Amino acid sequence: MTNREKYKFDDFTFTNYRKLIQLAKAQGFEFILHKDEFKAERKDIIWRHDVEFEPDLALKMAQIEHEEGVQATYFFQLHSGYYNLFDQHYTKVFHDIEALGHHCGLHFDCRYWGITDEVQLNGFIMLDCEYLEKTLGVELDTFSFHNTTPFTQSCLEYRYGGLINVYSSYFKEHYNYCGDSLGYWRFDRLEEVLQDPEVQHLQVLTHDANWADEPLSPRKRFSKAMRNHAERLIAGQVNGLHSKGMLCPDDDED
Repeated sequence: MTNREKYKFDDFTFTNYRKLIQLAKAQGFEFILHKDEFKAERKDIIWRHDVEFEPDLALKMAQIEHEEGVQATYFFQLHSGYYNLFDQHYTKVFHDIEALGHHCGLHFDCRYWGITDEVQLNGFIMLDCEYLEKTLGVELDTFSFHNTTPFTQSCLEYRYGGLINVYSSYFKEHYNYCGDSLGYWRFDRLEEVLQDPEVQHLQVLTHDANWADEPLSPRKRFSKAMRNHAERLIAGQVNGLHSKGMLCPDDDED
């Protein structure tokens, strides 16, 4: 078996992403949010995104979901090493995703704060939440952990810092789980999970840079996302400085 077959490169295109949304609808799943009351008799799905690398790709996924008439939750980081949520470009992406009818939450990084106990966890979640709410003019009710550790996996309370914990024992007890961490299906292939008649309640996790226009390996998908990110930043800076009078090399006179 080749890596392409083993890691399902063809699964992780935006074309197939739309097909997965359509499949979930066809299988009778109702798209709900973490805050919605659990109902055993309802077949439902919580579709979530941890926005970790390139919010522009998250927006593309949000547009597909909007076109398919479903709602998802997008968890944004305040301390990302890949994007600055308070850059005007990404602030606009955040609000564009909201405007499409999606829910936004906090993607919280314990390592940034050096958190070692649940008292600290409560305090710093409240701090990050307050800053994001006041800066972007939103109200948050949910958070997800970034880069889970043995400590965060032991944090099973329903709420921390006033926000719903998507890794709580409540969701682990009530929902099956399927995720694309590291660019491949870590446990079960989503297409197969969606078609499993035994699965009546499901939480799905996706990450922006794990998806691309064409079938690529996980590493190539990530690299492509980073190159596109860099090219946008470079073009924006060069064009901005050029408009202020900076000469490009081709314009220099000998």
